[in-house]
Amino acid sequence: MKKAKIRKSLRGYTYYEFLLLYPCCSKEHQEDMLKYLRSLPRPAFIKGKPVPEDFNTLSYGTLDDLNNAASSNDPATECLKIIMQLEQEDIFSLSVCEVFGFINFCEKEIIRINDIFKSIKTNYSAEEIAAGVKELNFGSFGVLDWYARRMGITNQNEVRDVAWIRIFNCMKNDNATNAYERRLRDQYQKKHKKNGRG
Repeated sequence: MKKAKIRKSLRGYTYYEFLLLYPCCSKEHQEDMLKYLRSLPRPAFIKGKPVPEDFNTLSYGTLDDLNNAASSNDPATECLKIIMQLEQEDIFSLSVCEVFGFINFCEKEIIRINDIFKSIKTNYSAEEIAAGVKELNFGSFGVLDWYARRMGITNQNEVRDVAWIRIFNCMKNDNATNAYERRLRDQYQKKHKKNGRG
């Protein structure tokens, strides 16, 4: 089906109507519709509220909620509730094109931010891996726990309100410091062996 025809056929449908009718369509029509819907850009406004241009100002807790929403039965509805504070009734009345434009934007932002965190991933030595260091990855709870201990915060729930970019920068600094201290220890050990004390 041509793109213009798909656009025309979807323009008048709400998100709720789309969810009802989608299973009734042929597989080929479903694929054509999804291809078109997945190409839609971020809407500037939804229900009169401006859609953020990026997720740079989100709290770590909101980012964690979005990551969890991505694996839910209806990620679009969950993301719209989290970011735009809309009720399900309002979401279902939105144009299907608005909803997909928004969820496309959300997915890109979540991937971008997750990639930013991956960029400072620690490179472990063979000895550390053999000792089971990768078993110490406790996910988002581990990040909340680490930051709370780092900043002397007794209530971990308070960390959920901290901007994710602040937590990222602290993590980046700590990882760089730990890597430097590891290299420095290696240098001292090499010097010690070179002087015949090893």
